[in-house]
Amino acid sequence: MSHEFVDRMMEQSRAGELRSPVSETLDMHLVEFGRGEAVYEMSARPELGNPLGVIQGGVATALADAAMAAATTTILTDEEIQKSAITTIDIFARFIRPVNANKIERLRAEAKVIRAGGRLVWAEADVLADGDVVGKFASTGIRVAFDPSSYIADRGKADE
Repeated sequence: MSHEFVDRMMEQSRAGELRSPVSETLDMHLVEFGRGEAVYEMSARPELGNPLGVIQGGVATALADAAMAAATTTILTDEEIQKSAITTIDIFARFIRPVNANKIERLRAEAKVIRAGGRLVWAEADVLADGDVVGKFASTGIRVAFDPSSYIADRGKADE
């Protein structure tokens, strides 16, 4: 089972050459990945807060979702990714404490695949604010049709 193409796609994402629209919009970055694992980070900024100055829950959830999606992508073989990808069908969020957008520098989501079946994949992620866990997340992903060549052509640079 080869993962060369998948790893190259992930490396392009980590290098900032291949980013999703939501990653660009929220300025989220893949910083680490391994088989069944991925880490995303983003700067905490006041514009990500609610009226109380607390990072809005949807922002933390988007960061966790990006990390869990990346972790699930890393388990696909090169043969599998030529025809399918994994997309989130449900997500569970548990916020442990509020995060003041003006008092922290970074949010980090550390994700790992818990189990992968033939069609469904389960992942979990912790979201940390400057190193302290502030949220726990779990998701279920489902395999869907995917054309990586079109995605790469639309979003990034192929083999350079």
